[in-house]
Amino acid sequence: MLIILHYSDFYFNKYIMKKIYSYIGVFMLILTLTIFFLYIKNTNNKSKATNQSLYSLKVIENKDSWIYEIYKNDTMFIRQEYIPSAKGKQSFKTKEDAKKIGNLVVSKLSKNVFPVISKNDLINNNINFENK
Repeated sequence: MLIILHYSDFYFNKYIMKKIYSYIGVFMLILTLTIFFLYIKNTNNKSKATNQSLYSLKVIENKDSWIYEIYKNDTMFIRQEYIPSAKGKQSFKTKEDAKKIGNLVVSKLSKNVFPVISKNDLINNNINFENK
């Protein structure tokens, strides 16, 4: 009788060990997937933060007009004294106008798009300029 109990205990322990190993396997799989997704999420956040902090905008008053400057890594990258796409040398009349177009340029640069400003961009942003 002792041998039978001992023999059945062996199979019982083997069954429990298989269950424990399967739980450990599932736990390790979930842990690995969680670490992987957190790594991917962190990498995406860093790339977004890098793009956002790469360019900055500064709007400056210049006598009777406004200028915007765009900095790339704290180095002046663009200085725009006149309204782009407007005929002649038309200055920004308000700080808000310079800021709107400056933000549009920063947005395009952050998306790796060539920062061309068209007359439609000026009209869509309600920029005051003489459309000759």
